[in-house]
Parts: sequence; structure tokens; C-alpha cells
Amino acid sequence: MVSQTRNSKQWHAALFAVSIALMVILVAEPGWAQSALSTIHGTVRDESGAAMPGVTVTLTSPSLQVGQIVVVSEADGNYRVGELPAGVYRIAFELAGFKNYVLADFRLTIGFVARVDATMAVGGLEESITVTGASPVVDMTSTTTSVNLTSDTLEAVPIGRGLQQLFAMTPGVTTNRVDVGDSWMGVRASTESYGQTANSKIQIDGIDISDGTSTGVYMTSLTLEEAQIRTSGNDAEVSTPGVSMVAVIKSGSNNFHGSYIASIERPELQGSNLSDALKAQGLSDTEPLKHLYDVSGDLGGRIVRDKLWFYGAFVQQDKVAGVVGFASGPGPDGRYLTGDEPLADVRTRLTHGSVKLSYQPTRNNRLIAAWQPTLKYQPQGLPPEPNRFRPLESTLDYRNPSSMYKGELQSTLSNRMVFNVVAGYGGYLADYVPWRSKFAAPVVAGNPPRLDRETGLNLGANPKTNLEYRDKWQVDSGLSIFPERGLGGQHELKVGTTLYWRRNSVGWRVHPSGDYTLVFDRLNNVSGTPSEIQIRNSPTQPDARAYYYAGYIKDTWRVTERVTLNLGLRLEQQKAFLPEQSKEASPQFPTLFPAASYDRLDVLTWNTVVPRIGLAWDVANKTVV
Repeated sequence: MVSQTRNSKQWHAALFAVSIALMVILVAEPGWAQSALSTIHGTVRDESGAAMPGVTVTLTSPSLQVGQIVVVSEADGNYRVGELPAGVYRIAFELAGFKNYVLADFRLTIGFVARVDATMAVGGLEESITVTGASPVVDMTSTTTSVNLTSDTLEAVPIGRGLQQLFAMTPGVTTNRVDVGDSWMGVRASTESYGQTANSKIQIDGIDISDGTSTGVYMTSLTLEEAQIRTSGNDAEVSTPGVSMVAVIKSGSNNFHGSYIASIERPELQGSNLSDALKAQGLSDTEPLKHLYDVSGDLGGRIVRDKLWFYGAFVQQDKVAGVVGFASGPGPDGRYLTGDEPLADVRTRLTHGSVKLSYQPTRNNRLIAAWQPTLKYQPQGLPPEPNRFRPLESTLDYRNPSSMYKGELQSTLSNRMVFNVVAGYGGYLADYVPWRSKFAAPVVAGNPPRLDRETGLNLGANPKTNLEYRDKWQVDSGLSIFPERGLGGQHELKVGTTLYWRRNSVGWRVHPSGDYTLVFDRLNNVSGTPSEIQIRNSPTQPDARAYYYAGYIKDTWRVTERVTLNLGLRLEQQKAFLPEQSKEASPQFPTLFPAASYDRLDVLTWNTVVPRIGLAWDVANKTVV
């Protein structure tokens, strides 16, 4: 059911009531759950096939930070350990009078529900049966189509470090450009899932950094422990039908660990595809690489053993290359576009940082804080500028700082009820400044932007003075309940809320060379004839808002050992509006663009109630439909 309305008081009241009810439950019975975490469950039996209660199941892994988790099998022989981080585990089953059963080097990936059954043989505790490397490769309960990319995979595959490289490795996902070795570093890529373009949800440590179909915040895969990319079949936790990524930043542990990498590319190993046909068009070079270097390092470890851990990383990539026809100045004839101009280079530099702290004050409570700042710097401007028709003297300085930060609480008081809440921010600022450029001609009065329509050449000061921002604040919470077996099978329930507050703006600042562009053309067979003037309304900095409120409930219902139903219901409201705001008068054209004030404008309210249903049938031990 979908409806559009301007009066949403009833919807707000209903969703508010649901949120309050959920929060009351959370306060009364805290626990935690998050889609990036995984589960290990199974049944312990003896050699006759009878269920074995009271078996001690111990999980150890460097990923746990606290060392180990211990549970005991129940009356029906079943056990369950949830909310586990991705990593390599050792699982030990112990009971007096029986041989220990040990599963070593068990790889658990993000969001995976792994079934691990154990058969205990009669014998002494000093005797052990050890199975190595028997990690499951198929999730028998999930109806989501996904691919998991571990840090080992990312290190082994020869790809660039951009986040968009991960999408290129995912079956069913395509991007709007092919990036070989980070040749497109610093360029956001939009994604399609099975040929359909739709908004993405890209969560880094629980914070959504997506901007429509692309990654709104520049990221590097160096800092990721693992990423899961979901292409279809998302459950009620996910709103959008497009690609959904869940990635986890590396964490510290009781042992210190790190990596340090440096690489560089030079032009000596680069070929040229400058053909005679291109030379006939006046091109003297294509896009030669001057250098591309990538330096990085990260370190994680303990501050207080079993209590406080840290992780930090630094990455810098710098590329200097030519652009077809991009000139540093006119040729000997004093003109552009004649093929004899000296060529200029273009620089792109990405600087990433990452800091993550994990604190476990008690066995059942954990606090996590993370911050990832990034700066994209392009002193000759943002592509498709600079180019053949905008030489160096008409470029600008472009800087794009972005960041992701979050705080998270994970708390467990019961083995049947867990809770998680994460709050944070993901966004960026795009800053176009011609007067800050070290290479452009002076941006002063008397040097306004100029366009020759006949040749397409742009001279004078660069007209862009944009100041753009994309801000997204968010709070996600979820309560998972694991009732005892009943109601026709085993249930895992989850209820949660998602709250987003987005603010977008694309503004123009006052231009020192003039808020106008002089346009020339070939008129009456005379080139360079003044034809028009384009005037800009500056300064402007509009403020647009979009708020998202959602609540969901879902049930992973294991009807039998081989059949699982994934049921869900999601209620969501998306509200777009322009708050009350005002603008200054244009200092150069106050009559055309006077000061003005604007009342609040409600643009659209979109309400949805969406059911989700999926069926997973374990046809054989490693085949699921």
C-alpha cells in the first residue's frame, strides 16, 4: 500500500507510538543485534543420534577481543551463539565421558548463519577429534543473494583500493565505468543490480554513506575487515531495492597487528595509443601518466587487555597525469586549439584516515566509536574539467572533504534477547574555488568568464563558485528475541527502527570577477562577436531536507531442519521539504535578484507499508533453493 499526502500527523503518531513502545522494551530488556554480525548454531548428538544436553561449547577467535564465548547445549541438544563478528574461529565441544570434538580454522563471514552440528564419541576428555577448515559455504536459512569479500580476498586479488572495486567483483552488479588499478580513483561510481538502477544502501560499521546510486563518501578497502554485498532478496531491514553493502572496519585485539604498503607507477612502463588519426585532429599526446603512488599503513592492538582496543590507519594516493588536449597556455601563435599548445598535467590526491576504539566495561556491554575522514584534492578542478576546451588559466581549486563517524552500544543481558543502537553521520562537502587556484589567471574584476560558442573554448575566470553539501545523520536500533522452540518451529524475531535526517544544498558564492559569463559566437560570418550575457543569481545557498522514519519487524522461522521462512513487515515514511529560509540580494544585480525570504514548503510525503517474504529450502547439505 502506497499513498502520498501532505498531512502526515496520523502517520507520525503511529510511528512515534511504535518507536516509543520499542524503546520501552529496549530499556526493560536490553540486548543487541546488527546485520553485520553472524550466528553459529547447531545440534549436538551422540553416536546413536540421540540429542545431548549439557555439552559445553566454547568459541575462541582473535575477532572476539574478549578471548572466548561459552554456551551449553539445551535439553534438545541445540545450541546457539549469535552476534558474532566475522573471523576465523575454533569451536570446541566438551562433556565428561566423551571425546572432545574440535572444529579448527572455521571461517565465519559477515551476516552468515552457520549450522555446525557435532557428534560426540564415548571416550576420555584427554582424547580429541579435530576437524580443520570445514567452514560452510552456503547459508541454508537466508533468502538474500550476496557475496562476502574478506580482507584476505581483498589482499590477494590485484585490484585498486576504491570502494567501487568491490562492486565490480560482485556477480549481478555493474558500475558505470571500468576502473583498472585505480585509474578512476576519486570518481564516484553508480551501480546497477541485475540491470536495474536503484538507490544503494552502503553501510560502513552501521553508518549509511550512500548518495543515491553511488558511494557518497570516498572510502578505501584497506580499512575493511570484510564486506558483504547483497544484490537481491533483502529483508525488512533494508528499504531500497538496489545494492546493499554491509562492511566492517577492522578492530584492535589483544595482539598488535598491522600492515604497511607502498607502491608507485611511472611512465617508463606505459605505452601510447596516439594514432595518426588522433594526430590529424591536432592532438600531440593522449593521457600520459607522470606518476601514481599509493602509501598506506594501519595498526591495531590493545590499550588495556580484555577491556580497551584501538585501530588506526592512514592512506594516501596521488596521481599526476595528462588529459587529452589540456593546455598550460597558448602556443607560439598566441592561440588555443591549434595543436601547438604546451600541455599541462592534472593532479588527484586522496587522503584517508581511520580511527576505531572498542571498550568492553563488562562482559555483556560494549561501546564502539569510529571516525573515518577523507580529503579529495584536485588543484586543476573536477573532471570533466579540465579539458581541451578549458585550459589551465581557466581552472579552479576543488576540495572535497568527507567523513563518517559513529558511536555504538552493544549490550547483552539474556541469551534470548539482545540489543544494538548506533548513531552517527556520513556526508561530504564539495568546494569549488577559482580564486584559490595556484595555476589560474588572476580572478579579479576585468577577467570575467568567457565562452566562445563557435569553438567551445572557455577562457577568463572559471565561473563555478559552488558550495555543496550532503549531510546525513542517522540512528538505527534493533531488538532481537530468540524464544524457545514453539509455534511450529524455531523463531528468531527482530524489531527495529531507522531514523535518517538528510540535508542537501547546492549554492553559489559571489564571484570576484563577476557573476556573469560573456558569450561570443560567429554572427554575420564574423567570429568572436558578442552574442549574449549569462547572469547568475549569487549568493544562494538553498536548504533542502529529507527525513526518513521507518520501523520493521521480521521473523526467521525455521519450520523444519530444512525449511526456513523469512517473514517481515516494514513501515516507512519519507518526507521532503524546504524549511523557512532567506537569501541575500545579489551585490552586482540587486534589481534582478533582490533579497528574499521564503516560507516552509512541504514538497512530498511518501508513506509505505511493505511486506517481505522469502523461503529457503535446504535440498541437500550444500544446496539451498
